[in-house]
Amino acid sequence: MTRTASLAAWLAGTTALATPLAAQETAPVGTGYNLGEIVFEVRGADPVGEEAAPFTLSGIKTATPITQVPQSVSVVGRETFEDTHPAKVDEVLRDVAGVQSQLYGYDSDTNWYYIRGFNSFDTGAFLDGLSLFSYGFGTFYIDPFLLERVEVLKGPASMLYGASSPGGIVNSVSRLPDGSEGRAVTAGTDSEGRTWLSGEASGLVGDDLSYRFGAKLTRQDGHGMFDDGFEGVLFGGATKAFADGSRLTFHLSHTEMDEDHVGGQFLPIFGTEYEAPFGYFDQYYNAGDPDTDDYDRSQTIATGIYRTTLGGWDITDTARLGRADISEAYLYANGFTSGQVPEPGAGVNRFVFGHESEAVIAQNDLRATRELVTGAVTHDLLFGLDLRRYRLDEAQAFAFGTALDPRNPDYSADQPALGDPYIDGVRTQEQVGVYAQDQLRFGQWIATLNARYDFVKSEFDNRIGDDLERDDEAFTGRVALAYDLGNVTPYVTAGTYFNPQALDTTTREAEPETGRQVEVGVKWQPNAYSLVTVSAFDIQREDVSQSFVNGGAFDARTLGEVRSRGIEMEADLDLSEEFGLRAALTAMDVEITDFEDDPSFEGNIPQSVIGTFGSLQMTYSPLSVPGLEIRAGARYLGDSFADNANDLEIGDATLFDAGVTYDFATDWTADLNVTNLADERYTASCQTSFGTSSCWQGEGRVATLAVTRSF
Repeated sequence: MTRTASLAAWLAGTTALATPLAAQETAPVGTGYNLGEIVFEVRGADPVGEEAAPFTLSGIKTATPITQVPQSVSVVGRETFEDTHPAKVDEVLRDVAGVQSQLYGYDSDTNWYYIRGFNSFDTGAFLDGLSLFSYGFGTFYIDPFLLERVEVLKGPASMLYGASSPGGIVNSVSRLPDGSEGRAVTAGTDSEGRTWLSGEASGLVGDDLSYRFGAKLTRQDGHGMFDDGFEGVLFGGATKAFADGSRLTFHLSHTEMDEDHVGGQFLPIFGTEYEAPFGYFDQYYNAGDPDTDDYDRSQTIATGIYRTTLGGWDITDTARLGRADISEAYLYANGFTSGQVPEPGAGVNRFVFGHESEAVIAQNDLRATRELVTGAVTHDLLFGLDLRRYRLDEAQAFAFGTALDPRNPDYSADQPALGDPYIDGVRTQEQVGVYAQDQLRFGQWIATLNARYDFVKSEFDNRIGDDLERDDEAFTGRVALAYDLGNVTPYVTAGTYFNPQALDTTTREAEPETGRQVEVGVKWQPNAYSLVTVSAFDIQREDVSQSFVNGGAFDARTLGEVRSRGIEMEADLDLSEEFGLRAALTAMDVEITDFEDDPSFEGNIPQSVIGTFGSLQMTYSPLSVPGLEIRAGARYLGDSFADNANDLEIGDATLFDAGVTYDFATDWTADLNVTNLADERYTASCQTSFGTSSCWQGEGRVATLAVTRSF
């Protein structure tokens, strides 16, 4: 439900930080929230409200209704966040067609998702239109509290963004100053022990300076954690409007995390998906050790955005600096002492793992847009220069830990110290890209042409081995055609992508991933509050690398080629004044078409990929009780495999959710949500490496209660 803009309360006692970075994709000057002659809000990055087909910048970089973007796009607005209070961004994606989220169950420090059958959490994570590229543990974590909306562009995006996942991207849009005025405070808790307090304030200073700031303090607990943890998030930003129409925005966010690991992770397949001699692991069974368990993150992201006009062109320049310092120590399960299949009395093998990672990302995206008319054709032109540099200084080490009883774990055994690092070095990747786009409109036809050329330099300064270096370059593009019938828009699009691989000892000679997609679809908008999108796609991915667990760390191996074909349907329908419906369905065939290490795998489904999944949610807002909304829904997760040989099948699951929101007349709002109502035990995913299959338990029932006061 739509809320009054928000929030107040600044976090006292927050640690001072390092300076890192972010950036914001923006629309031309003159679009958005207008206060007299002054514009603060950017169309395409503004609140979604109750619109089913809002303007977006994802996949187009100019403010465009999603009905006219020639690829499937889904947008989840802050209004949904405020009703359901998700703990993480990947929870927001559970009801989006084409997105398989939370592959590793509930993981409090990382967002995990596949799009159209492909890993999209390392090169498919974006913030305000700029890549949050990551490698290994050098990641950037974005809390939902920081966001105005989350957008999912499905299919290749290299033609605008350079190196990225072929399945698509998840673009998180920050809460920027927009000229609105308001304050709010929220307090919440859930049945797992997570409690939080957040606040935000926004307003104006004079008539040309808009500000917005907020903070959130969370106590993490439950899900098998040995001890409670802490997460603190704060942000602040200001936009200055100048007399000539130019605008300058600065935005800063900081995240601190100090917590233990959750349970239910890296568990052997026997005891998780298949019954073992001892039965099954308890829900959130923790194979770690209370004395060797720590996760710390200190992260800052800063953004500068300047918008102006020059010679008839709308100019936008965005700059990001970001830094994340992450350290971790934990004991991971690794099969049984008797091997993959446990014998009676066998213990759970464990190894001690630790890492120190320092990730820094710097990026600048300069673009110019202009509308031109040539005869009967209108051109929306876009030209851009995109620069990015990512640096990761990391060290990883492990040791063999003691075994653990699968039914009655005893955590008193002393654990060995970590051995010498097996990874110790600095990775850098620099990307320079130039791109152009022309949206041509003639009559009811809309053609979109894209071209981009990238130069990528990857280096690995190895402290314990040989240094590595590689240079790559690639051309990517998109050709699309749509026909606007008013409320129905059919479209067809063809595009290419590339995705250079970070250098390590296993990918010394690895070529960048490349491929193409063909997509056809139709978008139907019967009214302002309803939208139905149906699309069919065919993605060919070459020189594929697949992530897997290797000694506690995530590593990569080359598969060869993978093809993904499927159909997606997503509907957001306003059925009446009282009833609404949201539905999403994905049915796809993901197949290994070339496997270099073992041709017998060809024709199989890649491990962990679910081919069929969907969700359905109904909302009821009775006119007789103003302010009340009741929600009920179901999610279906189809079966998958734990191995590329397709010998170990993971069963399907059906989960039920419910929620209720009540807006009081006194500016108070209460939200109650319950996910996985039946507390269904299921396996989120499994994967196999070196003969051992590891699994992640799905999240059990969680009830969340939150109360908000707006003023």
